[in-house]
Amino acid sequence: MGLVLAAALVWPGRAAGVDMGPGSALATPRRWWRGRHVSTGRVEDLESLAGVADLLAMALRSGAAPVSALRVVAAQAPRPWRRVLEEVRDELATGGVAGAVWRRHASEREELAPLAGAWSLSEDLGVALAPSMATSAQVLRARVQARRRLEASTAGARATMRMLTLLPLVGLLAGFAFGLTPWEVYGHSAVTMACAVLGLVLTALGWLVCRRVLARAVAPREHT
Repeated sequence: MGLVLAAALVWPGRAAGVDMGPGSALATPRRWWRGRHVSTGRVEDLESLAGVADLLAMALRSGAAPVSALRVVAAQAPRPWRRVLEEVRDELATGGVAGAVWRRHASEREELAPLAGAWSLSEDLGVALAPSMATSAQVLRARVQARRRLEASTAGARATMRMLTLLPLVGLLAGFAFGLTPWEVYGHSAVTMACAVLGLVLTALGWLVCRRVLARAVAPREHT
């Protein structure tokens, strides 16, 4: 029982930005599967990507060509973004359209969307690339700040969930104090076994409900 409760504590939660609007019950399996393949990004990744965008903006403002800027930045970029920058550089070096490469990677890593949009605007409309990259860095840092505020605002609720989940373990510890094993406490009759199983089921159900409530509370709202 203790292992099951411990597993419940570390069970991965829903991403904060999941839409819980009408029809969400039918769409939940699709969102779960998509969530396994599309990453919304950790705070550390968002911060490092903002640094990459800043470096690109500085290199471009200094007069470097996009291919040269990408080569310089890719050499010192963090591992998650190095391969992306190298692919974009190679595409530009062969005369290709770099925006398509950005968009392809953005479909897998959502945090790349600002850079993909900035590069596509530059290619399609002639928008200056350096200011667009600087704006992308600002957007990413704003997301970092929003993510941290969100984590801080839900920290109390998550701590309460964990504390209430751990409370049943007090009974096990009391049993150990009297020399009783978990099996002797819960396994000596069908009634106690049924109560233990019911408790585990209700604990898991409570976690699912609490996570759903938190997801709805922190989900972004669309204003029309």
